[in-house]
Amino acid sequence: MDRIIEEMKKRILRGIALLVTAGMFFSCDKVPSEPETRDKVLLYYAAGFNNLSSSLEEDIDQLCSGYIPEKTGNNVLLVFQNLVESGYSTAATPTLFRVYKNDAGTTVKETVLTLTPGTLAASVNTLRQVLTYVSTTWKSDSYGLIFSSHATGWLPAEHKEEPDYQGENISPSSIGSEYSPETGTSLSYEMDLDDFADAIPMHLDYILFDACFMGGVEVAYQLRDVCDRVAFSQAEVLADGFDYTTMASCLLESFGSPNLKKVCKSYYEHYNSLSGEEQSATVSMIDCSGLDALAEVCRTIFSAHRAELDQLDPDEIQCFGRYSIHRYFYDLEDIMDHLGLSAQEMADFRNVMYDCIIYKATTGKMINLEIDKFCGLSSYCTNKSVYDDFYRTLAWNQATGMIE
Repeated sequence: MDRIIEEMKKRILRGIALLVTAGMFFSCDKVPSEPETRDKVLLYYAAGFNNLSSSLEEDIDQLCSGYIPEKTGNNVLLVFQNLVESGYSTAATPTLFRVYKNDAGTTVKETVLTLTPGTLAASVNTLRQVLTYVSTTWKSDSYGLIFSSHATGWLPAEHKEEPDYQGENISPSSIGSEYSPETGTSLSYEMDLDDFADAIPMHLDYILFDACFMGGVEVAYQLRDVCDRVAFSQAEVLADGFDYTTMASCLLESFGSPNLKKVCKSYYEHYNSLSGEEQSATVSMIDCSGLDALAEVCRTIFSAHRAELDQLDPDEIQCFGRYSIHRYFYDLEDIMDHLGLSAQEMADFRNVMYDCIIYKATTGKMINLEIDKFCGLSSYCTNKSVYDDFYRTLAWNQATGMIE
């Protein structure tokens, strides 16, 4: 009898052990691990320690109110923000957040990287640091960057964070203008276009600039080796910017490639539906793979029409700047229209240009500026003179020789 009871005890203990083991495996199955490689990673980068801070904060709120990926899913949504917290004289703390849905379906904004208070987001060092962190932390074949701040395209930066730079007071803002906490609004820092491009450590699927005057052929050409597509505005961008409520859905949730064209189209349709001064927008989306061919054709045309190029009157060409400090952005096709090109030369130019331009649209005005000519790319114009020396350093001018 004792042997029977002892055998029964052993069987019961073995059964309990099996149940515990099965429970352990079951519990492991209920906690899925994050994938090693993601389908899509989207980073919203707000260099907003400036007078746009409240508008950029609203954009972030809208972005986080739309489609949010699950933490263990194949898509990643990131927000890097440097916003005014307690006035311009108080240093802000730049922070990188990961935004995701937890198991309960609640949106979580998890801090994944915090920089020293007072660190500028409008800095090549910070941009490179954040992008490097993103690319090493979340492996993906598709990275997208939304850059939001003040900007004036390719114009030279007035002040850089790098202490060895001897700035010249000639630029209204360049890329990513931010105020210095030490001096409030009396000094701002920006990035030059070539520095911005060099700071990108991985290849990007696309860059979307929610910033003024970035829609130039010079910008697209400088970025052609670091991104496949670029979307931007040739003129100003009103403070409300793009439609962020549907942004993540278009760029992360959609099947296949991120639907950047839909983002641009929604931007145009929104502003075109408004009235008065609010009905103001220019936007285009560029395929960077065709830009070398465009540069080659432009170089041939500029060389053959040097006399006409040197005699251009900028006042006769469509400009996208309303004020004198912004009158350096002209419609590229309108420039060609004033060079007296042959029918074949114009056809060659248009063929390669429209191979680059995936989408373009304008409401026909920018507040009080009429926009009658719009090809989807702006350009510097000869006989402006102010920035000629700097312009010669740009990759676009070195490829085309517009300014000798």
